[in-house]
Amino acid sequence: MNKTIILIAYLATSFLVKGQELTKKPNIVFILADDLGINALNSNGNALVESPNIDKLFFEGMHFTNGYSNDPTCAPSRASILSGQYVPRHKVYRVADRYKTDKKTLEAMRFLPPEINRVKGSGAGLNLDKITIAEALKTSNYTTSAYGKWHLGKNDLQIQNQGFDEGYEITGHYNFKTSPQQEDLDNTQYSADVITDKTINFIKKASSENKPFFAYVPYYLVHKPLEPKAEYLAYFKNKLKNNSIVGKDEIKVLAMIKSLDESVGQLLKTLNDLGLEDDTIIVFTSDNGHYKTESNIFNQPYKGVKGQTLEGGIRVPYIFKWKNKIKAGSRSNEPIIHVDIYPTLLGLTNTSKPKDYVLDGEDISPVLLGITSETKRDALVWQYTNYARWNEKRQEFASSWVNVIQMDGFKMTEDVETNNFTLYNLNNDPYETKEVSNNYPAEIDKLKARLQQWKTETGYEKPQLNPDYIKQ
Repeated sequence: MNKTIILIAYLATSFLVKGQELTKKPNIVFILADDLGINALNSNGNALVESPNIDKLFFEGMHFTNGYSNDPTCAPSRASILSGQYVPRHKVYRVADRYKTDKKTLEAMRFLPPEINRVKGSGAGLNLDKITIAEALKTSNYTTSAYGKWHLGKNDLQIQNQGFDEGYEITGHYNFKTSPQQEDLDNTQYSADVITDKTINFIKKASSENKPFFAYVPYYLVHKPLEPKAEYLAYFKNKLKNNSIVGKDEIKVLAMIKSLDESVGQLLKTLNDLGLEDDTIIVFTSDNGHYKTESNIFNQPYKGVKGQTLEGGIRVPYIFKWKNKIKAGSRSNEPIIHVDIYPTLLGLTNTSKPKDYVLDGEDISPVLLGITSETKRDALVWQYTNYARWNEKRQEFASSWVNVIQMDGFKMTEDVETNNFTLYNLNNDPYETKEVSNNYPAEIDKLKARLQQWKTETGYEKPQLNPDYIKQ
């Protein structure tokens, strides 16, 4: 397809989308799973998983085979989703500074990582000067909600101060906690059921008032603790009683995925019952890769788990559905990442980008709408600064400071502690079985230069010498 035809097609589609302003903007339901791995859905190839409702989304929309999180852990990836920015800009670098209370790890670190953004009285989290996706959508008269896992700060940094008209944080499964604390809520219920009920009530209210809505639905499933519903646990124990591969924890996770799918099904049914299916964009993804389990069946065949920048720690499912706009049953092999969600939703809803505010992602709406099959960007980058669990015997950290760049199918990792660089050619080795830096010196130089450009553009904080370092 030549550029003239692409331009005409894009303008035509934009006109159709803009034409909705005469009536109402499309609604958005953004479902974010917690720690759900790339192989944790039946539709993604895991026959052990029962996920019929999410699979229905999969086959009714477009899925991405090379979808990534911005970080292999929760808080940084969520900050990137909500702010639309890479980690060095929003500065939610890690979930916690565990190395500060681990003397062996602290003394083994040559460098100190940059400090997590903190606000007095509210702790670590997303600064209020960031324009969240909810705040951007409110400029197009969206009403907004967020019930579920926030993980981006308390008090002043809570949900209702970040562009959401209603909502509160809900963490845990049974005996869950809320922030701000909800005195009239029965926390012996399953948190996913509460999140779903609250979101459904929000959708019903917005629909009755004929308002376009943005429902951010960040479930705590399938994060630990492993607390499935008793009936689903019994079901999978019986179903897999003769399966020698699946571990006890994995049976619990399968039961929890079934609860997640049940909740998604209730949201989809609500949209259908209210006649909103045609007018609602649905996004489904996860915040990072799956945690380690007995056989790692939820990350296979990829190497690595949550907390690692190997593919299993950062690859996540991605599904976009907009009936009659996004082709049902379509797929894209283009690499996408969390920061793309913000500009994409602005593009699909014809909402203006916030003035004088940097968005690091790409609007992939032309791919979703079938206008083009390719993204424009040349590289994806990760910065992961989580020092953890120094092992004296092996003389290595469980995780440390790495910068990762993927470009033209090559994935290079810079180990800040050692100044070593590793390379995988994902074009022919997507499962990272063979390190090939010695075979591609020109690619290493190219990736180093592009990574340096990214560091300059994003305000990357350079490593600082650690005064507590003791040479091992």
